[in-house]
Amino acid sequence: MNRPAIAFAPTAIPGALLAAPYRADLLETGFQRLGPDERRAVQAELCEVGLYAARIDGAFGPATEAALVQGADYLVWSTRGAMRVDLASPRGVAVYLRELAQVRIAH
Repeated sequence: MNRPAIAFAPTAIPGALLAAPYRADLLETGFQRLGPDERRAVQAELCEVGLYAARIDGAFGPATEAALVQGADYLVWSTRGAMRVDLASPRGVAVYLRELAQVRIAH
């Protein structure tokens, strides 16, 4: 079994480098632009790595928003800042969401 390209550890990261500030409106808009299967795939990937515990329904809500931000923060932290996740631009959000969706769909 291939492990996802984006792997997380569901832990708090005190004093960690965090992703740039995010825009909730862009996260929601970007998420809604994905197809229904892609939205569920994003939630399933976040669930698999312990960041999302709500129902996998493809709907954007507080739990999805929080998990997306935590996932981006973890990517920045785990690469010691070498990877940046831009959650403040439409393009950055789109790239991040597509990568999460493709990890799951590719299985």
